[in-house]
Amino acid sequence: MPICDPTALRAAELKQLFGVYGDFYQVVWGGQNHGCRSVLELIAHARTPSEPNDISALQPDLLVVMMNPGSSKPLAAGFVPRLVGSEGVGAHPVRVITRPDNTQYQIMRVMAAQGWQHARVFNLSDLREPKSKQLMQTLAKLASVPGGESHSLFCPARREERERLMGPRAATPVLIGWGRDLQLRALAIQCLQVLQGWPIIGLATDEEGIFYAHPSPMMQRHKDQWLTAILGQLSAIQ
Repeated sequence: MPICDPTALRAAELKQLFGVYGDFYQVVWGGQNHGCRSVLELIAHARTPSEPNDISALQPDLLVVMMNPGSSKPLAAGFVPRLVGSEGVGAHPVRVITRPDNTQYQIMRVMAAQGWQHARVFNLSDLREPKSKQLMQTLAKLASVPGGESHSLFCPARREERERLMGPRAATPVLIGWGRDLQLRALAIQCLQVLQGWPIIGLATDEEGIFYAHPSPMMQRHKDQWLTAILGQLSAIQ
């Protein structure tokens, strides 16, 4: 059931409505181990299967693409992400309960306002790096490393995995919000090419429509403005 004023929902209330599950992994590129997260599921408790991995078989109400997982981590302190080799990221996914953050709460507010039960979140890069400067340095290094492009779900090598996770083309709206960092331009363009034909929701911050406002800016009034604008776009396409 849709909630009339999602801006009033706080973290404690949102956690009563939705659970958060991520697929974490480690991979070695250029002789260095990188911690990553391939997908995040925001799902109503009532819709969550008893086996978390079964969430991957569900078609979500909303797809989301943001910059990278940042400091996202499993809730269980002792969990060790699997090491991915030549079989690829999508071979043995493991959904585990994940600590939510302010950005994910914003997506939950969109879901609550729409009466949706499930959102699947991707990123331009799977790299779990909370510091933007360090992320950009790592992305620059990976650009010249064999296989390094596969840090992004939207690269050609991960097409089969991506199509399985996204589902039928244009069946689900895609909310995008990866921010304005110019160093993300190539990754953003790659993603937008993949998303051609899908219903796109987001607040463009440039005339070309390559960069889109982050869902959770620092100031609360800007968070509320973003939420109001996104809900307006959704009402226009429904």
